[in-house]
Amino acid sequence: METKIKLRGMTLASLASSLWAISGISGEILFKKFNFSSDWLVSTRTLISGILLFLIVIFIEKKSVLKPLKNKRDCAGIILFGTAGMYLVQYTYFKTIELSNVSFATILQFTAPFFIFIYESIKNKKVPAVSTVILLLMTILGVIFIATKGNFSNLSVSLEALLLGIISAIMIAFYSTYPKKLLKKYGSITVVGWGMIVGSIISNVIHPI
Repeated sequence: METKIKLRGMTLASLASSLWAISGISGEILFKKFNFSSDWLVSTRTLISGILLFLIVIFIEKKSVLKPLKNKRDCAGIILFGTAGMYLVQYTYFKTIELSNVSFATILQFTAPFFIFIYESIKNKKVPAVSTVILLLMTILGVIFIATKGNFSNLSVSLEALLLGIISAIMIAFYSTYPKKLLKKYGSITVVGWGMIVGSIISNVIHPI
């Protein structure tokens, strides 16, 4: 039973990464070939995704989407998750793609485990193993080589793209670690749905559809 659960988790994680990569490629096509902006894309996708997820909760799961709002602490958590974990993750990722390319943005974002590990080490007051430190240093070195193409005196992408890509990785680390209690209490679709709606409100204030 435990093996099946782990296998299912690994399958879903792989599928999520694949779909996220596909969304990045699709975004780059929209930016480069059709002159879409990252601001508009984030405003649109968060709003539509939030509505679709709410419909799933209401009509398929047959649950109330308003339940998280009845608890002030959980409501504040949803707002924080929607702002940092949903809006900023998507905006910084797609803005990095718009300013550079999908490969660079995706590689930078998937350095998120580096920041998760730092957070967990500080939280648990645990000194990391030497092998882990070596792997983390290799990750940093890899990002440096990608950003400079081996010419350390010059960036191959804009500084803005590099900084936004790093912020994207930090936000995905937050996105992955913060909502654990909310997910257990309300379910992933409800929490992500609210995150999308909160993110869409913020993004539509900045750049309305």
